[in-house]
Amino acid sequence: MKYWGKKPHNIWRELINSHTEIGDIVYDPFAGSALTFFEAIKIGRKPVIADINPLTLFLVDLYSQNYNEKKIINRYFEIEYLVKNSKIYNKNYTIKCSNCNSEIDIFNYRNEYNRSIEISYKCPVCKKTITQKNSSNEYVEKLKFWKPKQDISKYSSTCDASIRAFGGNDIKDIWSKRNLEILSYIFNLIKLSDESVKKPLMFAFLQTLHLTTKMCALRSQSTNRPLSTSWGRPAFMFLNKNMEQNPLIQFKRALIEKNGVLKALKSRNEYLPKYKFSTNINDIDNVDGVVLLKDSKLINNIKAKMIITDPPYGSIIQYGELSMIWNVWLENFDEKYVLSLEDEIIIKRNNDYLKYKNDMQKVFYNCSEILSKEGTMIMTFNSNNIKDWECINNIINNSNFNIEKKYKQKNKRSSEANVLSSSDLANSDYYFILKNNKKRLQFLNKEELIAI
Repeated sequence: MKYWGKKPHNIWRELINSHTEIGDIVYDPFAGSALTFFEAIKIGRKPVIADINPLTLFLVDLYSQNYNEKKIINRYFEIEYLVKNSKIYNKNYTIKCSNCNSEIDIFNYRNEYNRSIEISYKCPVCKKTITQKNSSNEYVEKLKFWKPKQDISKYSSTCDASIRAFGGNDIKDIWSKRNLEILSYIFNLIKLSDESVKKPLMFAFLQTLHLTTKMCALRSQSTNRPLSTSWGRPAFMFLNKNMEQNPLIQFKRALIEKNGVLKALKSRNEYLPKYKFSTNINDIDNVDGVVLLKDSKLINNIKAKMIITDPPYGSIIQYGELSMIWNVWLENFDEKYVLSLEDEIIIKRNNDYLKYKNDMQKVFYNCSEILSKEGTMIMTFNSNNIKDWECINNIINNSNFNIEKKYKQKNKRSSEANVLSSSDLANSDYYFILKNNKKRLQFLNKEELIAI
């Protein structure tokens, strides 16, 4: 899965370590990738995190369990065998190597204006990586498996031109017909798997989804990376020149290869202690951490020594909408993973600036009540828009907080505030250290806002 503006885990952990003691509660009202949960657990703190996005809960749930690697690998190869022997896969993703004539898998189609111009593959026999003209047409066989359905035409993260180019306003239209059918087949086989291997397989599948759409850019020939692409723009945006990747190969990469799920699970065993968590705040004394799949505007019944969070930056990234690329499948995988976009705190077509400000105000007021008297709240923020800075200034000021310190810090990935920018700001955020202050002092004056 993709998280824009992901924060450096070592810095996050050091901040928690510097402001808390072992056993202290650390709260995050916008948990996202669950970074706060994992970094707090590592150093013996007790995390309480909240997010309306079920991906947060899924990640914590996944890493809380032990798995048999051999069983996962065996099930993968069972799935691979069934998919590779299906007609739709053979018709679309197998070819004879032009160098040695071995029958091999096509890695990707290189598409221009909805036409497949070239194909690329890496032959396991002669070891050649080849890009050649495509001479075949897409073969589509409608398999009788569940497929996602979600109207994206009202999303702020897309536009009418992309909807037309996708060929429809349903989320399933972001994939080609052949890829959608193959993905639905893989998904069905995952759901039929033994319970002991389902979650790791599903995690790999989720990481396959965004890399097999019509939104992945063709890299230029100068990069010499004909088998690689990414979903770079934070939008449901059709690309006239796109790379359509083989779903089965991407699934294998996501599960087994060097940066795959199996490696992540091994790293979990090395770096994370075994933990028990709950989704009920009343269990806080009996577990190592709590994950609340809940709107943080409604949470104020805990006490924390520290709050650390990366809140949504206005309208810059439509987190909830974009995550539907994974969540439409995740909800069908397990009905407990449900995302309500209506509860999201963000500026979009139907949510104006005032609503965003009021909703954020409620969360920050709750945070001022949750934070212990001597506690610390750390938040990140960045924007090129002075209106956003004025908004966050008012929110903090009206929530009984006062700024104690601020500094700039580079991110692991491009900042939400400048994900499309080439400037230094694209890789950085401001970190604000806040303290409860009932005098409600202004923490940034107009000149300071303009300077930022």
